[in-house]
Amino acid sequence: MHQRSGAETAIEIHEWVETRPLSNLVASFARIHILLSVFNGDADAWLAMIASSGTEDEVANDAPFLMALKRRLVKEPHLIDELRDAVQRFANLMT
Repeated sequence: MHQRSGAETAIEIHEWVETRPLSNLVASFARIHILLSVFNGDADAWLAMIASSGTEDEVANDAPFLMALKRRLVKEPHLIDELRDAVQRFANLMT
C-alpha cells in the first residue's frame, strides 16, 4: 500500500475471535471440496491414494473422515449431490 507523505493510514480493529473451534469446520469443508474436485466424489479413490502414498496426517485425519462419510452415504446416497450443490452455492456467493 502506498501512502502519501503525511497521510494517516486507517486501521480497523476487531475483537479477538477464537478460531480453534472453527478448525474442524474448515477442515471438513476443505475435505469435501477436495473429495468433489479432485476425486469426483469417489471416497474410495481418495482412500486408495492414502493407503498407497498418504502422509501420517492424511491417515490420521482424512481417512477417518472419509470412512465416516462412506457410512453416512449408505444411509443417505443423495448426500454427495447435496454437498456438490452446497459447494457450488458457496462458490457463487464468492463470485
